[in-house]
Amino acid sequence: MSKNPFDITKAVDYTDDEIYRYWVDIREDGFESLIKPQSLMPMMIVGSKGSGKTHLMKYFSYEVQKIRAKQESGGVAKGLKKDKFIGVYVRCSGFNADQFGGKGVADELWADIYAYYWELWMGERLTNILLDVQKYVNLFESYSERAFVKDVLNLFFRSPEDISNLQDLDKYFIDLQRKVEYEIQNFLFHGKKVPEVEILLSASRLSYGYPFLLRNKIDFFADTYVLYLIDELENFSEMQQQLVQTLLREKPAACTYRVGVRPYGIKTCFTLRNIEENRDNAEYEKVSLDDFLHEKMAGNKQYIKDICWRRIQNSDISIAKNRDLSDLIENRTNDETIKLVETKKDSVSSSYMQKLKRDLQTLQVPEDRIVSILNNLTFAQDKIVERTNVVLLYKKIKSKSANLLAESIGIKKSAESYINGAHARNNHYVYLDKYKQDVIDTIAREGNVDIPYFGLDKLLELSCGNPRTMLCLLKASFNAQYFMTGKVPFEGGRVLNIDAQKMGIESTQKWFLEENRIPVRSDLSLGKVIDPVKRLGNLLQSLRFSDLPPQCSINIFSIPKESLSVTARRVFEILEQYSYIISSNSRRKKNSDNRIGVYQLNTILIPKWELSLAKRGLVSLSKDEAEDVFNPMKQEDYDKMLREKKKSYSFPFTDNKFSNLEQRLF
Repeated sequence: MSKNPFDITKAVDYTDDEIYRYWVDIREDGFESLIKPQSLMPMMIVGSKGSGKTHLMKYFSYEVQKIRAKQESGGVAKGLKKDKFIGVYVRCSGFNADQFGGKGVADELWADIYAYYWELWMGERLTNILLDVQKYVNLFESYSERAFVKDVLNLFFRSPEDISNLQDLDKYFIDLQRKVEYEIQNFLFHGKKVPEVEILLSASRLSYGYPFLLRNKIDFFADTYVLYLIDELENFSEMQQQLVQTLLREKPAACTYRVGVRPYGIKTCFTLRNIEENRDNAEYEKVSLDDFLHEKMAGNKQYIKDICWRRIQNSDISIAKNRDLSDLIENRTNDETIKLVETKKDSVSSSYMQKLKRDLQTLQVPEDRIVSILNNLTFAQDKIVERTNVVLLYKKIKSKSANLLAESIGIKKSAESYINGAHARNNHYVYLDKYKQDVIDTIAREGNVDIPYFGLDKLLELSCGNPRTMLCLLKASFNAQYFMTGKVPFEGGRVLNIDAQKMGIESTQKWFLEENRIPVRSDLSLGKVIDPVKRLGNLLQSLRFSDLPPQCSINIFSIPKESLSVTARRVFEILEQYSYIISSNSRRKKNSDNRIGVYQLNTILIPKWELSLAKRGLVSLSKDEAEDVFNPMKQEDYDKMLREKKKSYSFPFTDNKFSNLEQRLF
């Protein structure tokens, strides 16, 4: 099989060269404006899984700085001088951090050992970078290598006398790390109660002291500082995060920090020993990568398009230069969807007429009148208008009209007027102006045709602005089509077909649910935290495909978050942290300056419940309704609430709590 250009979706699996080759920036006010690499203010970069956080941080590491400098700045020396920083990338999971805890050893002792190990790690990373920089720059023109190495060793409580160059210094750091690792792995086997580690450095001694020496002893680094890029902080324990918080709080002018973490990953803002608490906009700046992407891509998905196109360009697939990515991903228009439904048997394509007939019989409407009513509503030349006719009659049924036959005649006249273009904002015009896509999707659903979530623009919407989700969609679709056809998608302009996209969407939904699995919570008796997602999806789906939907394009919802119980509010917050629920733009309450929080399901889950991709109609959940949805202990209450809510919008409309919204539409 030809290599899938979307095969690798995680930046941690890229080589440094691939990080550079696959790098895509936002075209205006790009990522440098977010990460501010030349600012000394420490920063916490919060980003959901797959948002591109690791790719972003590795792009500013020395290893990629070097590649970028060679390609764009005429050499490593010129590039580093231009950047004014040296990026030291550290992936937290690379420390095997979980070995520094438990085993009957006090947390305070582990904290001291880990702080020491961290210092050794940072010293080795910096020394390793210097060894590489030496290949391109004469670092020791005015200050000898021996003297510099001695200055570094003087940061230790005691150190060997026979180390005189960077190569030996690097080996010294590695040897000390191995001694620590050996001791913590084997102390129990040696009959010891605690690891016996000789600590030769205090916390921050090298992390701060090494950059200070670089800046003050080596001319090349006189106006350059060290940028520590600490990624995947969520993998650290609370104690280990306290070390990072301490480093953020007390950093000198010779270095600074960018810390990458997932929304659920910050376990503490306290420094070691819980002495002080760091605050946003005081000790550090906290930025949301997801919010940055959503703001930049509102109405413009060019960034993720560029990511996908860059992958294809760096593959062995040949495509004409003038082709656009949208030309290579098959779309299904609304007209094509309707035509597919029309090819079905009448019992399927017009099942809504059969349902209406049964409902009229339930109301004991005489059979001859039922025949006349259905004849008036039948509109063979336009299925969208015909389906709208049925909705308008249900509205009359809801309002308990005394003469449904006369109402059907009025609906027929409105339909004919609408088709002839002389509607003058009649009932059909008003309804379809807002609900047309809902009508089309309803026709598709009732006709056993897939609601069209296909084509580049819709796949981009489904990605929810998350680069990895988009790459997973294309990866799975690419593989599915190659498996089905034996031919490489995109090659020579071959389109990615709808069947493959459908399989790609289903595969990516499974990937999302697996990748974002929420661990069992010990702080609350929450049951299955994922259950409220299913409840919410089922509720919105039931409303969207009811006989009289309360809103058009149902997708977004609001809740009185602060009024919920502790349990329901905590569950909601967890679902936000794991990206099941996404904060949408807040909306202003009518006749008020107050704004309400608006949310939506992560869009990759939208096809699962056949919701709208558009964000128009807002479903406002009351305090009790939101409690029933988000409190996992309220399944029976939720089931009852859902049954009652359906009654407002589906035949026989036995609930009198009918929203005034529909009445205002006509």
